Amino acid sequence: MASTFGRRELRLVLAVVLGTLLVGAGILLTVRLREAIDERVRVGAETTGEVVHVERFRITRSFSANRLTVDYTFDGVRYRERFSSELDESKFRVGESLDVRVDRTDPTRAATPDGYATEDLLLQVPTLLEVLGALMIVIPLALIRTGPRRD
Repeated sequence: MASTFGRRELRLVLAVVLGTLLVGAGILLTVRLREAIDERVRVGAETTGEVVHVERFRITRSFSANRLTVDYTFDGVRYRERFSSELDESKFRVGESLDVRVDRTDPTRAATPDGYATEDLLLQVPTLLEVLGALMIVIPLALIRTGPRRD
């Protein structure tokens, strides 16, 4: 009896495996970023920042992120950094103050208790990986289910 499992099906299965790896990478990156930011909020030096700019950064047609530009001072040095959040719930306005926790070894790395951090758009990468991975899983599974193409 001949196998009906051909090249097409093998490619589809490999796409599902790659999609699963992308979803896993997105989850792992989320955990690592969250741990680093939580640690910074817990042990970072406390200071107050001022929002000097708020923008909505479009990543794709349906996905965008709010970004804050914040001025803060640490050890007498003034910093201006971009912050964003994986939660993307910007409620801040220009001129508002916010609590900032600064990494004592690298003052350009900062975070807020609200989940904003200077990792900026890196915080959006896990979501993009997870969505791309999910698509790479669902589409091939649907194609496998429909069977081989009839030419």
